[in-house]
Amino acid sequence: MKIKPKNCSGILLIVVLFIFSFTGCDTQKDSKSLNVYFQSDIPQQQFGIKKLEALRTIKKVNTPEEADIIVVSSEEEGIVLNGMSLFQTITSEGFIIKKLPGKKVAVIAADPTGVMYGLLELAEQFQMGKTLKTIKDKSVNPKVAIRGIKFNLPWNSYRVDTSLQLHYETVRDLEFWSSFLDMMAENRLNALTLWNLHPFPYMIKPINFPEACPFSDEEMESWQFFWHSLFQMAADRGIKTYMINWNIFVSPEFAKAHNVADYCLPEMEGKEYYGDGDYSEIVQRYNRECMTQLINEYPELTGFGVSQNERMDGVEEQVWQNWIVDTYFDAMDSADHKIEFILRAHTHPAPELTRKAIEDNAYRLETIYVPVKFNWSHAHATPDLMYIHGGSRSKSLWDPAPENYKMIFTMRNEDFFILRWGEPNFVREMLAKNNQDYIGGFLIGSETYIPAKEYITKPGPHLTWNYGFEKQWLFYKVWGRLLYDPSTEDEVFVNAFDSKYNIDFGDKLLEAHKIADQMPLKLASFYAASWDFTLYSEGFLAGYRSNMGCYYDSISPFISVDEIIRTITLDTNLVSIQDFVSGKYTDQQKISPLQLAETLAENGNKTLEIIKTLKTEDPTLIHEISDLKSWALLSLYFSEKLKGGTVLQYFRTTVASEKQKESIQHLETALGYWEQLVEANKPYLDEIPLLHLGDRFNNGGNLRPMSKFSWANFTDEVKYDIEIAKNSTAGKP
Repeated sequence: MKIKPKNCSGILLIVVLFIFSFTGCDTQKDSKSLNVYFQSDIPQQQFGIKKLEALRTIKKVNTPEEADIIVVSSEEEGIVLNGMSLFQTITSEGFIIKKLPGKKVAVIAADPTGVMYGLLELAEQFQMGKTLKTIKDKSVNPKVAIRGIKFNLPWNSYRVDTSLQLHYETVRDLEFWSSFLDMMAENRLNALTLWNLHPFPYMIKPINFPEACPFSDEEMESWQFFWHSLFQMAADRGIKTYMINWNIFVSPEFAKAHNVADYCLPEMEGKEYYGDGDYSEIVQRYNRECMTQLINEYPELTGFGVSQNERMDGVEEQVWQNWIVDTYFDAMDSADHKIEFILRAHTHPAPELTRKAIEDNAYRLETIYVPVKFNWSHAHATPDLMYIHGGSRSKSLWDPAPENYKMIFTMRNEDFFILRWGEPNFVREMLAKNNQDYIGGFLIGSETYIPAKEYITKPGPHLTWNYGFEKQWLFYKVWGRLLYDPSTEDEVFVNAFDSKYNIDFGDKLLEAHKIADQMPLKLASFYAASWDFTLYSEGFLAGYRSNMGCYYDSISPFISVDEIIRTITLDTNLVSIQDFVSGKYTDQQKISPLQLAETLAENGNKTLEIIKTLKTEDPTLIHEISDLKSWALLSLYFSEKLKGGTVLQYFRTTVASEKQKESIQHLETALGYWEQLVEANKPYLDEIPLLHLGDRFNNGGNLRPMSKFSWANFTDEVKYDIEIAKNSTAGKP
């Protein structure tokens, strides 16, 4: 069959890979060279072609007959496969890979991003050792529409700390964004949400309020070049972009000029994001006009969002809910084109008020997403949803299922920034339980960590990456690939290890991660936390104290044995130490603290057994293996602490003196694991700034200032647990 190439308009972005049969001879041999036929030349397609070029020599040919891989840019071919129109089987961003006679391959997609993902799939199969003859047929439609990253910007940031502001230059560098967006596209992540306390002064000079902008015309031109470039770079990789701010804020210059919103003045910046809001008419008009102007000046921007909780106190909740509608919905009404809107919901205003406000006004917008935080700020815990931001257990935002908006679960990570993490089974289970029809997507990311400038790892031969996100490559790959296709098999992640390090034991590395990386999940499930600083699992810290009913008698951010004893659990399938010892639980199917301790011990020991078998001279891989060892040691430490805490509670509630000795032994063993953890990280970690600590104090018998983190800095606290056990009294819980 002869195919005549068609001229495709540059406006037409529909890319379809054409399926057809050839009856000619099979003269093409499997080789390092591939002939590719395509008509339109679009950025997403070129991105996929470049990934193929890293593995094969690519030659563009003029006819399908010459091609090994066929790309035809026309929706009008009227293609039918097995009596079914291809466009009835493929959704946006989906693709089909189909082997054809003559060792030829076609990929069918409904849009440019689907083409890119199809070509990336081909590249991956070649990387796994497949040939044109052995390529696997594959059909994938994305299971999650919005597969996004929450990325906090370091300028005018929601919080202020060295660990955030040190990224300023890196995040202004488009080379950084080129690398970051490449990573997103490769991992099928398709939405970049950029969070900033008040982004308008960095993006526009308000027409009616020029005094609000602190930049000269030349400086503003530089900023605008940055934003336009960033948004276009994202679009070229099939990535949507969203700017998200916090509601009743203004620029410091505006606050000073109009004597309003004094919480925005420079001396208060980043410190006063809670409290009464300034509901004055000029503040509302300024925000409304800024948003409309921003939409008009940035047609590449996909959407805008607002977090509707901070700085809105001082009025009835209905008033602040109305302010959101009257400001942001009205602003979008006035813009010259439609954009998508993200309205983050909280416990306050009440979810019922938010739902009614959206449903009453949804007719004004085409697309609305409503994010809530999955298990508050610590999503890497139980895969079951226990509560949202603010502690609300209400399901009213999605039950009954909404008809005019979609929910987004924000999977916040405030629990590990240093050690590499990537446990695919947790993500699979979470999606199986929570990816319902009313869900429009998921966001991954942190409030207190920006994955830009590498500031955590000490220099040395092991430091072979440029940016923070590159160290956490497995985190993004596991989340991205499974959000796109939850049926993605482990071989994808095994291949990622093998190709990254040129090894053949990626299966063992993945197995070790699946076991070792459960440690922070187990701690966050056992230790009920809430907002950002109430838990940092990797450091065994809870810098600010939770309001979830836990008992605290220390100013140290370190989680003492007393706090482990008295905490409540997040996961209701677990039993706390207090309830276990007192017998105040009825469901015998629940997991006791001692059973959890045994699981942790088994995980830690099995991980150590696996990594003993891994042989390499690659310093970066040695570092990665060291991270696995660190998780294993933390698992063993947590296990002994649970055992020590449990028998200590028995001692305190009885007169069994032998329990005190047993508790001390467990806590001394825990100290040994902690000291091994410190030693394992000496080549890679000194001290790092950590928002969970700030300028607060900790103690372990001695008070000392603590503003930077390392495990070594908390060895005294680990030792102090032993003193707590020694100083305990029988019969006095």
